[in-house]
Amino acid sequence: MAMVATSTIIPMANTTTASWASRIRLAIGFLAASLAGQVAWADIAFPGADGYGAGAIGWKGGDIMVVDTLADQGPGSLRECAEVTKVPRVCVFSVSGTIDLHRSLWVGSNVYIAGQTAPGQGIQLRIVEGDSGTLILKNVSDVVIRFLKARPGPSANPSPVVDAVTVENGQNIYLGNLSMGFATDETFNVHVSNSIAIDITLADSILALSLDRSNHPKGRHSKGALICSDEGQNNQCGRISLLRNLFAHHRDRSPDLKATDIGPIEVINNIFYNPISQFGEFYDLIGNTAIAYLGNLALTGPSTIRKAPEAVQVFEWEDDFAVSLWAEDNKATTAEGCRRRRVKVLDKVAKAQQVAPGGWALAADPMPLVEVLDSVLARAGDQIEGRRAPDSLDAQVINDVLNCTGQVIDRVDQVGGWPDIATINPAGIVDSDGDGLPDAWEKTRDALDWTHADDPWAIDPSSGMSHVETWLATLAGDKV
Repeated sequence: MAMVATSTIIPMANTTTASWASRIRLAIGFLAASLAGQVAWADIAFPGADGYGAGAIGWKGGDIMVVDTLADQGPGSLRECAEVTKVPRVCVFSVSGTIDLHRSLWVGSNVYIAGQTAPGQGIQLRIVEGDSGTLILKNVSDVVIRFLKARPGPSANPSPVVDAVTVENGQNIYLGNLSMGFATDETFNVHVSNSIAIDITLADSILALSLDRSNHPKGRHSKGALICSDEGQNNQCGRISLLRNLFAHHRDRSPDLKATDIGPIEVINNIFYNPISQFGEFYDLIGNTAIAYLGNLALTGPSTIRKAPEAVQVFEWEDDFAVSLWAEDNKATTAEGCRRRRVKVLDKVAKAQQVAPGGWALAADPMPLVEVLDSVLARAGDQIEGRRAPDSLDAQVINDVLNCTGQVIDRVDQVGGWPDIATINPAGIVDSDGDGLPDAWEKTRDALDWTHADDPWAIDPSSGMSHVETWLATLAGDKV
């Protein structure tokens, strides 16, 4: 049983002399970086952030809140940090293990949830009560969530809304290195309701093992990603990037896309493995839909129907709208070890809707297709080279892709249940000056003194970023 401890909050929002001095130092640092030609770090979420959601920076300069308990709520909980609505903040972890949620986490704006700071195998989220998914981002902006495992499992009662991660409306959202699974609706959903959903990235993540014959009211419902589902009127949805993700073991929606004239959808360097009936489904249902489908690898597997579908199927159902498809450097085939099948990349309608290469500017640079398999499997999900290996479930999914094994499942126990993420709350993580940065880190930096509460948002002269951003990026394996 996890011990409930008091959270540590390092405030930035007071008006003391020290606070104003720190704000002045931060402003001077921004100016110095700009004058030195190093302003890029201030404009993106972290080094290497790409896609349309890379500008999620509203949390910078905020409070640092330490999550030091696996309790569902209360002092020191992830909920206490994530659900704040007014204060920019960074959620860092001094504990690892599984958080059993009694209701969804409704993430507020201006937050960086930094799962890379957790010790050991990190943080796993699952639902033990309630009828919706693990993480819900609704009407929010400037959110970064990295290195978490979001695996809800079936709700106690039939429900149509158990996603691993749901984004409803919002802008400037970056989701990276997530391990998502055991959803009974979509694994990942971007929804728009009488509003706008724009500038969103999902990158370097695993979306796997959604539950098919579970408790969705519509019956069989193992789904990958649904982008720009909608309700209401005057909706705008677009400028969304799906980058370097691994989709595995879903019935369909790998991915299901719609959009409007507000901007395109990027599907770049993803692996789509072992759907039952469909890979990508692209529609014109809510507006003109522009899609860049570049450097993707579609692989049939043991669950895929005999007449393998094309990797991209376009459905033009609305007379007033159209799909425009920029497709280049993609491959559709069978996974190694499977009985060979002939698989096409584009269906007839998709071929007819192609635009010339370079149809619009991209928010992310594709890697060549020949690099995709090795590169994506080496970095997708909650893994950090040299620090955190894939847990047993992610390792199994990666092995499935390499060996043509695994299947679409109906129950969590078919793959051994939730991985046992060791609960670690080490007394060795010491922060003597209470500034949010561990002593062990501060002692490695000449510009910091672990015995004094030096502002973590002051500029680190070796990186050109603030001290806390440098620490977060180093732990994540970002190129600082």
